[in-house]
Amino acid sequence: MMYVGDQKPIQKDLLEILKKYQHDPFFRSTFSELELFCKLLLWLLPTVMELLDLDRMECQKDSLLDEQLKGYYTDLLYKIPIRGTDENLVVFILVEHKTSSERWTMFQVLRYIVLIWQKEYNNAKEQGRLAEFMLPPILPIIVYHGERKFTAPIRLGKLIRPVEGFEKYMLDLEGLLLDLMQIDENDLPEDLELNCVLAVMQAVFRKDIADRMLKIYRKLQPKFKEDQRYHDRWLKLYSYMRSSSKYLLKKDLEEVKNQMSDTDTDDIIVPPWILESLDDAHQKGLTMGIEKGIEKGIEKGIEKGIEKGIEKGIEKGIEKGIEKGIEKGIETLLRILTKNFGDVPFFISEELRAIHDFDILGQLIDIALDCRSLDEFEKALKK
Repeated sequence: MMYVGDQKPIQKDLLEILKKYQHDPFFRSTFSELELFCKLLLWLLPTVMELLDLDRMECQKDSLLDEQLKGYYTDLLYKIPIRGTDENLVVFILVEHKTSSERWTMFQVLRYIVLIWQKEYNNAKEQGRLAEFMLPPILPIIVYHGERKFTAPIRLGKLIRPVEGFEKYMLDLEGLLLDLMQIDENDLPEDLELNCVLAVMQAVFRKDIADRMLKIYRKLQPKFKEDQRYHDRWLKLYSYMRSSSKYLLKKDLEEVKNQMSDTDTDDIIVPPWILESLDDAHQKGLTMGIEKGIEKGIEKGIEKGIEKGIEKGIEKGIEKGIEKGIEKGIETLLRILTKNFGDVPFFISEELRAIHDFDILGQLIDIALDCRSLDEFEKALKK
């Protein structure tokens, strides 16, 4: 883990690119914790959860990643046995995390559901229990926080062209939407840890983030001596807010830090949740390239034994890190396109791999997140 300290700050355009990659890895890392996810479920669905055996709940990490299904990524997938039954009678909780109101969200969810069912069907067939097998229930939950209200359909039927007389034959399903931007902070759950996590997810998209950051800190700070995990939680939340919010200005951050203990702030370049879930997000090269580059730069500078050498070495290291970062950033862009639209044509992937400019890469990532089809993305790419 590398720290800013007295080192030369990382380039501004690189920091802006990194900001765009914070939200999904932070969400997956945080809610992969069984205890915290249980608290979220009990808050959202207290009655339904009485039917499920949460003590036997499993997080199905990378559950859809195999040779036949590669290229499909769920944000979070939990498998929970039904209370009082054997391990084969289960419910799946599929969580899709969004920071923009993507129109085709429910279509993505449908693809994941079919893939989960296919995998469960295959397992039942291999185990010789197909005669009594039934497809397991899957509850899709959409967790959203972003700049604007979530307006995309949460019913699949809203994406299907209506034809009179065909209504009862059409496939439909509804997702459970948790739009954190429409919830008053006073209506967040009472549990302190969950309350602060959700409050932080709200804060990163608010202009008053500095005030909200201090408010969250003052809630958690009395617990630091009582339990180390509260302090660890705060550092993770602080790092996320510091590195992902476009509204947290340097002067505001300094004012906030002045009101905190020195042990309650850090200057980590690569946030911990990125390192915890890089494989999931295909961003390992982006961050590790930066980190290794800076390390090599420092080594080179120390060998020369002069301050100029250290500075030059760090610059060269960052350049190498940026080069590696662009390479892995392109992989991430291809992954976004694959997740949203399926297989990416060869000519598009080749054009993307020829990119060497962070600004262009950043613009294309924004377009990929917002566009409605590969054709729309291709037109933007040609421009």
